[in-house]
Amino acid sequence: MIVRAIAVLLLSLVVTSAHAEWVLYGDNGKAEFYYDDKTIITNGSHVTVWEMLSYSFPLNGVLSNRSHKEYDCKQSQFRNLRGEFFNAQYLKGEKISSNNDPEDNWRPVINGTQNQHLMELVCGMRS
Repeated sequence: MIVRAIAVLLLSLVVTSAHAEWVLYGDNGKAEFYYDDKTIITNGSHVTVWEMLSYSFPLNGVLSNRSHKEYDCKQSQFRNLRGEFFNAQYLKGEKISSNNDPEDNWRPVINGTQNQHLMELVCGMRS
């Protein structure tokens, strides 16, 4: 039984790592914040990246989401390009909803937020 449990755990780690390479960059006690460093694309002062949030309690039935974000590093602003919302943590369970709105308005990045932290990380990785 223990051998089977270890095998299942190892298999789940291999399957998880075959997908996105989520890097934990923050935890405020309500949610864990991750980004996929393999999805960072730079175009001048603009950077896009996929972000995942996994919540410690449900928000309108949502326990996790991923969003494709675009940052304007010079103007310190961002917009969401796409998003998907799931009823279980870490993008598991059923997809509850999604949006694909590349025309989302630019919004300022607020100092002291996880959004600012992510912007600093990805904008600092620009070549």
